[in-house]
Amino acid sequence: MIISLGFVRSSSQVLIKELDWTQNSLSTKIIDVTDIPDQNLQGLFVDDNDHFSSLVNLLEKEKAHYPILDARDEGLGFTAFEALAAQQFKDLFLKVMNRWTLHQNLSSVEHLFKLTNHFRDLWKKDRISFFEELWYWLKRNLGAADLSIIFNDIVSLEEKDENNERKERPKLTQALLSGTKKANFSTGTLREKELMQTYLEKFHDVFEVTEFNGAKGQFVATAQIERSPIIFMARAGQLNQLQRTVMAALFNGLQQ
Repeated sequence: MIISLGFVRSSSQVLIKELDWTQNSLSTKIIDVTDIPDQNLQGLFVDDNDHFSSLVNLLEKEKAHYPILDARDEGLGFTAFEALAAQQFKDLFLKVMNRWTLHQNLSSVEHLFKLTNHFRDLWKKDRISFFEELWYWLKRNLGAADLSIIFNDIVSLEEKDENNERKERPKLTQALLSGTKKANFSTGTLREKELMQTYLEKFHDVFEVTEFNGAKGQFVATAQIERSPIIFMARAGQLNQLQRTVMAALFNGLQQ
């Protein structure tokens, strides 16, 4: 897992520090502010009002994906950020992400009834939109660096029957929705099919976190909606009881 935090250096440049979570090693690069939307950031620090004002339109779009922070509130200057060692960087990330996910999860609790009804309607009317919105909701609530959702899908295959006539036949397959900052759909491969078989015994529960390894930043959960199995795989630095409870509450609500 790669964790990226940025610090606005000037009205035209941003310093990006990236941590390899398992190797505990840091790398640094400078990018142009116009390249911010292409980065998979987990947080961005700004400590100059003039810099913020010049970037306000861009940052307004970015704040849906990760926290935009006033560096002065963290007692953090550019020089101190640039000099952060790996463990200091990790501690800063966990502190920032904990606040971010706490806000996201408390907001979900506050609007849980409305949220559940919305997802239930999408499940019945528009499965593609359901999984797209679920992906973004889960990524924010987990504070995940990336997220994949594997689910079953029905595709039509054209085959010849015994009379050599072409007919369309339905076939069960797997679909994959995955990404870092944005999610993309793709047809599942043998790997996704094997994963469905691997977690087959887990699908008797509505929702279950089957694995969380903080040292590796690995998260796996399974869910079931109307007997349709779903697997979630993410890279995240932390998972607390509130996050588990909110996710379980949503999927329990979708069964009703």
